[in-house]
Amino acid sequence: MRKFSWIALVLSILLLVGCSSKNNQVKQQAQKLERTIQKNQKVWQKKKFAAVNVNQKDLVPFVATIPTGYHDEDMSLSRFKNGSQLVVQAQVVNLQAEKPTLVTKTKATIYIKKVLVGNEDYQGKTIKTELSGGLTTAKFKYASLEGEYVGKQYGFKNPQAKVYSDNPNSPLRKIGQTIIVGLNRFRPESDHDLKQHQANGLTPNNFFVINNPDVTYWVKNNGKYQLNNPAFLKNSIKKYPKLNGLSKYFNQHLKD
Repeated sequence: MRKFSWIALVLSILLLVGCSSKNNQVKQQAQKLERTIQKNQKVWQKKKFAAVNVNQKDLVPFVATIPTGYHDEDMSLSRFKNGSQLVVQAQVVNLQAEKPTLVTKTKATIYIKKVLVGNEDYQGKTIKTELSGGLTTAKFKYASLEGEYVGKQYGFKNPQAKVYSDNPNSPLRKIGQTIIVGLNRFRPESDHDLKQHQANGLTPNNFFVINNPDVTYWVKNNGKYQLNNPAFLKNSIKKYPKLNGLSKYFNQHLKD
């Protein structure tokens, strides 16, 4: 009987040691992630402050729009979840300017805190995605439909001047913020599309595209999840009860 008691004691000690070791690993991983985020924040902010911010914040509520064809009565949690290969609660770890084109986008590294739908092997890992807006040059920000540079009309004599701007429907989030999005694996539409993304370090192996970012995209602000598109925040409870019902659901069920 005494022999079995010793075995039980040893097993208990081993179990406690194993749990302690796992907890230490989780803690160390969280600390490493936080250090990485802080480092990336400094780098991004330095680049952002070196550029001219051409956003007009006062106009954002009036410029942002609800996507044509959106019908709130069709929205549901199951529809949102079924619309993407991955639905995740993730933290923005890094933002990096992409090579300038006529459509300004930013490469984002996100850490998946929780997989709500899809392959759970991605939980606890980082992947790449794209966010609208960010850093570009006046040459591409101020180009006419004919491709002519019109930046001088806006005070930019130098086409290579760095500028920063947001997409009104999908403001660029900050490094460190938590978001909820649906993701689909990148499927290039052409060889040109593939090469353009590869030039920014985005490949079918590491890159996921955000599904319907003008609608089903939430960001955590002041401890609560809210829709990222400012247009939905105007009289949103009355006009879009089902979509805002999802915001309420996430705030009740998803904790950091």
